[in-house]
Amino acid sequence: MIRVTTIFLFILISSVLIAYPAKPADDDNPRVTILVLSKQIRLLREGLLKQISIIPGRDSIITDESNNQSWTAGAVTVLTERGRLRVFVDSREVSYPIHYRISGITGDDMCAVKLGNEERRYPLPFLITGDEENIRCYTEERLRRFAVESAMAEYSQANWKETEAIMALAHAIMARYYYAKKEARHQDADFCDLTHCQVYRGRIDAVTQLDDNWMIEHDKLKHNLFFHSRCGGSTVDISAFGDAGRPSASPGLGVRDWLFREGVQLCTNEDSRWERSISRDELMGILFPDYKLVEKDRFTLELDRDRMRVRVCHGAGTVSYPVETFRLMINRVKGWSFIRSNSFRVAEKTVDAKKLYIFQGEGLGHCVGLCQHGAVGLARRGYSRYEILEHYYPDLELRSTSGKCAPSPYLSYVIFDISSGRRLDLSHGPNFLSRTVPPGSVFKLIVSLYCASERSDIFNDYDFTCPGVNTRDPNMPDRCWNAGGHGRVRMLDAIPNSCNLYFASLYNRISKKRFMDFFQRFCRSLGIDASLPEISSDRQWSELLAGLDFRLSFTVSDYVRIVRFLHGGADRQEGQDGGPAGVPLQNRLRIFQSLKETFIRGTASGRPRPYGASCNYRELDGLLQRNSVDQREMWGKTATVIDGTNRAMSYGLFIGGSGNTGIVAVLRKGNGHIAAKWAQVMLSRFAGDSAD
Repeated sequence: MIRVTTIFLFILISSVLIAYPAKPADDDNPRVTILVLSKQIRLLREGLLKQISIIPGRDSIITDESNNQSWTAGAVTVLTERGRLRVFVDSREVSYPIHYRISGITGDDMCAVKLGNEERRYPLPFLITGDEENIRCYTEERLRRFAVESAMAEYSQANWKETEAIMALAHAIMARYYYAKKEARHQDADFCDLTHCQVYRGRIDAVTQLDDNWMIEHDKLKHNLFFHSRCGGSTVDISAFGDAGRPSASPGLGVRDWLFREGVQLCTNEDSRWERSISRDELMGILFPDYKLVEKDRFTLELDRDRMRVRVCHGAGTVSYPVETFRLMINRVKGWSFIRSNSFRVAEKTVDAKKLYIFQGEGLGHCVGLCQHGAVGLARRGYSRYEILEHYYPDLELRSTSGKCAPSPYLSYVIFDISSGRRLDLSHGPNFLSRTVPPGSVFKLIVSLYCASERSDIFNDYDFTCPGVNTRDPNMPDRCWNAGGHGRVRMLDAIPNSCNLYFASLYNRISKKRFMDFFQRFCRSLGIDASLPEISSDRQWSELLAGLDFRLSFTVSDYVRIVRFLHGGADRQEGQDGGPAGVPLQNRLRIFQSLKETFIRGTASGRPRPYGASCNYRELDGLLQRNSVDQREMWGKTATVIDGTNRAMSYGLFIGGSGNTGIVAVLRKGNGHIAAKWAQVMLSRFAGDSAD
């Protein structure tokens, strides 16, 4: 070990910077202190781990802060002898108490930590402090990176490709940091690396940068944000931790973990189900070890799922436990996987004159908050990190951390070259392309194409006077989306104005069978796998034609195919007089021209009108004026649909483009009008590629 005397000034400056760190340039990305390796030090003391080796990088400095001495990098080794912890720097054993700090020159310097066959890398500075009874290790990291690496550590490596699930959990971990400031769980660190806080194993090469412009509004959190492995189908209320964990005015915070429209369960399978049994005598011995139960004593156990409490009555009285407290009391004795979750039912059974309590449940963990297994399911289905967060935390609010106008957190989109189909931009991961969304009023385009192909009389000549409110025909919807009505319209007027009653009025004018045959041919020709829902009445038939049947859905990739078809592509260049599904080219072009009217006099015309979440429209008008495609160059179709994950919500859908650049935009808590305006903004980055 070489004593360094020529770097005194460096050490002095470094110690000042460490003791009094400068305020981060990004207030939303402070440095956090993490207590690490406490489990490994316990295993070392118990003889279950041979040694811990901490190896700084080549240019790092080890400082003995107790004696104000510094050295160039050397290995620090911790081992145990007869239960006593011994610390060596290189080959020299050091005496207690110890207070060593490993420092680097750059912000990316690290130290390696060897734990048997496992090796981890922790960012510097790295602090080792303690005595022969206990040693504590700390590292520092920027909050955003720590949150992502902690989220990745919570998931298996097989799930690291599900970026939206990882990032949703990272956002929750960041919010937990700020919430912990209200009631700190550690006196000397912001987090530990155990499940007490959340798992952290140091630096990960494959880490994805968290540079989102929207974060959870932590100042408005009513409770901490919890997460767990599997919920088994439904999360439980935060009162599982006791009344102190839940604000008195808070509604129930458990959610059903499913997709309501498709009926898809996200976390329900055989792996989630479990059953355990325990005798009355053993249960009594765990809960009341100092009480001797006699046969005549009354003993009952009841679960109150509404209040998430377990009520136990016995000879000495009645005790009520929060369900998580009860579970942990049992598991400390029976093993941590005995009662696997807080989502269970309990029944009483007598076997061979012995009273048993049977616990049947689903899930793994406390079942409060974000379900990691369900979040992966949502990510695989193309939902964004913000949709995943609001799926499990329905009372969240978001805030912008960007000084500039940032796109809405609820906007998802794909931008592509229409001629080739090549992707130019994607809001979040390739899974978005398989996301399913009801077409809503986009379905009116398929009705228009059918008429263009097989009912030229309707396509060219049929008109209808839209009064706004329907009081005449009970087989049609009660109203149009435009309460004032559209007046007298024909097909090419009804398309850009998306007149519900016009398209609904076709229910007794076109053949249901012929239309369904056309739909199948159309989908087959474009490579779309979709089928129409069962229609059992004229009312359902008219609602389908008007785009009001949300049982039907297409994938985002399907919408890309439809945009390319509507634009014309190769068929127009080849001068064909027909096309996929037999739609004459001339009529296809007339429909395309009508879609240009959407931004001129149709549903996307005018300035953005407030609707839904304020972050969807608050900055939109300014963005449109400063940076957007000229509306005269835009074309497309808007739709407002009912969609969502575990609860119904308004979504805006826009498909279309500008020149040879196409877009499919989906906007949570929005409508088609606002979605189209965002498409106009997002396409501005590709304006130079818009020429036909």
